Amino acid sequence: MNKTIGIVAALPGEARALVGRCSWEKGNGFRHCRVVLKDGTDFLVVQSGMGMDNAFSAAHWLSKNGVAALGCFGVSGGLDPRLGIGDLVFADAVFMEQDDGVSLVWKKGGRNSEVTFSCREAKDVAVRWGSIVTVKQAVLNAAGKKALFNRTGIMAVDMEAAAVARVANRSGLPFFAVRAICDSSDVTVPESLYQCVDQKGHPRFFYLFKLIIQKPSMISHLLRMKRDFTAALSTAPHVLRCLSGMSIPPAP
Repeated sequence: MNKTIGIVAALPGEARALVGRCSWEKGNGFRHCRVVLKDGTDFLVVQSGMGMDNAFSAAHWLSKNGVAALGCFGVSGGLDPRLGIGDLVFADAVFMEQDDGVSLVWKKGGRNSEVTFSCREAKDVAVRWGSIVTVKQAVLNAAGKKALFNRTGIMAVDMEAAAVARVANRSGLPFFAVRAICDSSDVTVPESLYQCVDQKGHPRFFYLFKLIIQKPSMISHLLRMKRDFTAALSTAPHVLRCLSGMSIPPAP
């Protein structure tokens, strides 16, 4: 039985944190690598770039390459005030932002969610099962996060999970999503700093240099963001150990 697990990671840093040293290849516009663990678990990881369109295309490419399960990993914003930097959220439901609210895309226990794994391998890391909402535009300020949480009760926010879940639904593949919190509900990320990376997650060095020259106060925000991003991604080895014990049902 095919045991290849396909994972979409939006940013290069997220992908590298998950698989470590890896020989990356490029195909159909996506950088990807394959890693086989000692227990035989086979991961095919794709760097998609940010946003639903990029994630949908990357997940579609994975589905066409014969994966047995489809998921996503990366950093996320916390909506639930109980979440701290580096906490892991294993999705039990994924929603997508709509003009008139949010709609359910995937729920654990449904027809295509038979994949199972244990979170016990995530030692010394706070782990929660909860819902994730995928948005079109990043929710960067604390007021926006609070409003979204009060309106929906959803635990974390990202920009890719719903797109990957939609591909899994269409392809009849089991789905999972794991997010590491890198900015908690009370943290505001300046829009100008968010613009320091492009849609593929690559730094825009000239823009960043110009911003710091114009606003030296941004240095403290930048250092905090780097610290929190690093702390969130330090949980990636725990996630990989959890996923290595994944049980995948036979294809129908």
